[in-house]
Amino acid sequence: MLLFLYILLNAAVVFVFMKTRKAMHILEIFVYWWIASYIYQNYSALCFMNFKTLIIPDMFTPKAAHFLNRMVLYPLLMVVFLQLLLRMSSFLRKLALYIGFILLFSTLDGLDHVSGILIHADWRAWWTIALWVITLPFLVVCMKLFRNILFKGGNSA
Repeated sequence: MLLFLYILLNAAVVFVFMKTRKAMHILEIFVYWWIASYIYQNYSALCFMNFKTLIIPDMFTPKAAHFLNRMVLYPLLMVVFLQLLLRMSSFLRKLALYIGFILLFSTLDGLDHVSGILIHADWRAWWTIALWVITLPFLVVCMKLFRNILFKGGNSA
């Protein structure tokens, strides 16, 4: 049942993403998805294997749900964040978007913990917030650099 709920959540995010008007070139979407996936994969691997602060239960359902989240949910939501950021014009709106997505990702991380998908061991809640406070601006910098290369110095957020 839990895996089914996570499949529905991932499918809903994909569906909404596919139906929204894109503010980016398809190549950009792929590159940003890849960067976001790489970041989240490394975070997960480092905390799971090296630091032992994340535990993924050794059962099919949690492993499959975590895999879906690593490959689809989190990276796609990071791309959505970048798309929305491109549409924002004022600093206050960008700041509100930034804070909103930090809260969204932190809530999803808490949901993963409560549902048993990704259990935190010796973890502080502010570490999750710090992860997203660092990750989202890093993605914005990657987007600006890539857009400068792709569009030869023009049209960046």
